[in-house]
Amino acid sequence: MTDRSIAHGTFVIERKYPADPTRVFRAWADPDIKKRWFAAGNDTKVFEFREGGREYAEGDGPNGGSYTFDVTYQDIVENNRIVYTYQMSLGGKRISVSVAAVELFPDGKGTRLTVTEHGCFFDGLDTADQRKQGTEWLMGELGNELERQLAN
Repeated sequence: MTDRSIAHGTFVIERKYPADPTRVFRAWADPDIKKRWFAAGNDTKVFEFREGGREYAEGDGPNGGSYTFDVTYQDIVENNRIVYTYQMSLGGKRISVSVAAVELFPDGKGTRLTVTEHGCFFDGLDTADQRKQGTEWLMGELGNELERQLAN
């Protein structure tokens, strides 16, 4: 019998961006913008940005294995918050199920973004620390995209 386990983890990431909440929200909601910053090498098969909608993408992971990212949007308040549940698989094995909340707050002429994630990480195939590192990288890519937009 294979040993099975669940590691539970929660993390919070905060970032400040020079763009207003409308622009930051649009970077999550517009599929053309999102594919420029959110794991740009993936192949998004489904993008239904609405409550109850689904997002599904496949791609190559950092270690060469194929992954899937399967999202259901639970709550969306324009320019304010996005709450979604998602599962990830790597090499055909489910590695996690998470709840993520993205909150946008006006901050002067910019936006303070907070991402809070609660995850269940399965069988030692992923950890909260690894997921936090990946999410920090993605929020950096979001910042780069917003800076490119502001420069144009």
